[in-house]
Amino acid sequence: MKKKSWVSLTLLFVTYFTFGWKLSEFDVPPHLTWFLAIASILVFAAALSFPLRNTKALIMGLFSSDLGAFISITLGAFVAVVVIAWLHLFATCLLLISAGALARLDIQISGWKNWLAFAVLATISLTGVGLGGAIEFWSRTGRLVFS
Repeated sequence: MKKKSWVSLTLLFVTYFTFGWKLSEFDVPPHLTWFLAIASILVFAAALSFPLRNTKALIMGLFSSDLGAFISITLGAFVAVVVIAWLHLFATCLLLISAGALARLDIQISGWKNWLAFAVLATISLTGVGLGGAIEFWSRTGRLVFS
């Protein structure tokens, strides 16, 4: 792996570490929150590692009919309202997506296979989230997570 790739992977780790720290601070039931976070990390790593080949055909098929265009415009307006209403959450998600895309681009330039790219992205992201959440929990409670 190139030396520059370690910078993007470190950025990915730090980004997910911060996300895990913030996720651990929420006062919501932790099991569902952590399950959703881990599932979304794995789905995002898979989406970056195994891109859809027919994305252009899918998008063009959506806009080819009036009903598809109407649904797309309505959904786009809804997403815009959600983004404006929850800008802090959207900014966090955009930062996670950007760090993941940068790391995937560096991995792709290095010539790694898709399965190895998925393993690296998922491992670094999950390690960052887990360590961030565990350290925040430990600093807040003063005890180890597993004790």
